[in-house]
Amino acid sequence: FLRLASAHPEQGNTNGAQAARTVAQVMAATDLPLIVVGPDVADKDNEVIPAVAEAARGQRLALGTVTDKNYRTIVATALASGHVVVAQAPMDMNLSKQLNILCCDMGLPKDSLIMDPTTGALGYGMEYAVSVFERLRLAGLQGDTMTAMPILCHAGYEAWRQKEARATEGVPATWGDPELRALLWEQMTAITLLQAGAEVVVLRHPRSMEVVRGAIDQLMAH
Repeated sequence: FLRLASAHPEQGNTNGAQAARTVAQVMAATDLPLIVVGPDVADKDNEVIPAVAEAARGQRLALGTVTDKNYRTIVATALASGHVVVAQAPMDMNLSKQLNILCCDMGLPKDSLIMDPTTGALGYGMEYAVSVFERLRLAGLQGDTMTAMPILCHAGYEAWRQKEARATEGVPATWGDPELRALLWEQMTAITLLQAGAEVVVLRHPRSMEVVRGAIDQLMAH
């Protein structure tokens, strides 16, 4: 998962050509499936993602982030270059479904769309995210083709930006070891949302990768 943070107008404002070079370097270094998203500024996403899509034509990347403000540009460029899109809606089942419909109405195949309903970390809105994930997944299982796409979850980003994962001073002793606490925050967020219906989980720490993979293996064994 590669976020083109340096393209943000306030964090470097790099252009499409620079984004394409960065993605080319990452593709040369790994043969793993790759998700590439812009800086989450609609106008800037519309600049850098088409450049990335063209540079990686035929590689079937997952490109984002598609929202109701910029879906036309990114969906069109994904269609032209053979990529998948990541469609992000603000933690609401109906808004997620509506965005999926808008993307598919442009001719995007259903198997070229990943849903990102957004999420919160443990203690920061995760309970509401669970209800949204469950409703989307249950609707898909009941035959609603516009909610049956895979769900992506940013467990790592959400967990590591919370104080429980970062604070080392001025917190109660009962909070325990800060490194272990941070790992648990990421792992619990991810495992909970996997059980709610997520299929793709973006993590940050290698130890969390090991724990979450183990949890997936246990779930699939049954």
